[in-house]
Amino acid sequence: MRVENNLKWILLFLVLSVINLGKEFKIISYNIYGARLANGTTLGESIKRYDPDFVSLQEVDKNTKRSNFKDVTREIASVLGYNYYYFQKSRDYDGGEYGIAFISRYPVEKIFTHELPSIGIEKRQVLAAKLTNETYGKNITVINTHLDYRPEIKTEELNDLLITSQLIEGDIKFLSGDFNFLPTSDHYKGISSDWRDTYYEGENIKEDGTKEKRTSDTPRIDYILGEKLDSWTTKKSFFINDDTQEWTKLSDHLPYMVILDIK
Repeated sequence: MRVENNLKWILLFLVLSVINLGKEFKIISYNIYGARLANGTTLGESIKRYDPDFVSLQEVDKNTKRSNFKDVTREIASVLGYNYYYFQKSRDYDGGEYGIAFISRYPVEKIFTHELPSIGIEKRQVLAAKLTNETYGKNITVINTHLDYRPEIKTEELNDLLITSQLIEGDIKFLSGDFNFLPTSDHYKGISSDWRDTYYEGENIKEDGTKEKRTSDTPRIDYILGEKLDSWTTKKSFFINDDTQEWTKLSDHLPYMVILDIK
């Protein structure tokens, strides 16, 4: 009788353990340099093996002369086999449009767009997707942006982005994109007070079992941040730079990927 009771407790423990296991959610943020070095098909093939659930794209062409009048977002989505994608224009360019975009494996319940304070022709954008998937038991929202490189407008843009991100719906929100500032900057300090940086949480495990050392001195301007909640953790985070190809011939940025556990 005692053995049976013990077995019941063991089984209950195993069931509860399975229930508490997180579900993986994978995001890639990629500045594709206007597809000037590689077309959408090549870019899609380069990240397909990493099987992302969501891709945030910056510097995206749509129907421009330099991209052979192709919808680059659609090309990448087609290679990945995903039906959900959206392009948001920042400016007219080269006979077509130029901006940011997202691609999603999962259905999109709601799309949110917002124009940041800008100077010049390019109107910097915020593009967010609220996703629907019962697997996670909650709505995940991924926000994408590309901030200006000029310091005279960047502070105003960042402040507006932080306010806007709080107004966007979602049980868990992730903020991604090319922020055009370094981890040593005051701009980074401003954003990291409200958002967790996945880069430091998901340090790569090296072959000898130790963690690669990451510090604020590592130069980077591409980020994926998450709300300061207990409902997610970072399993792994890394810039994709494997030996399958010469990544610097695809773009002037490396794709940044995170593998998250959604609890």
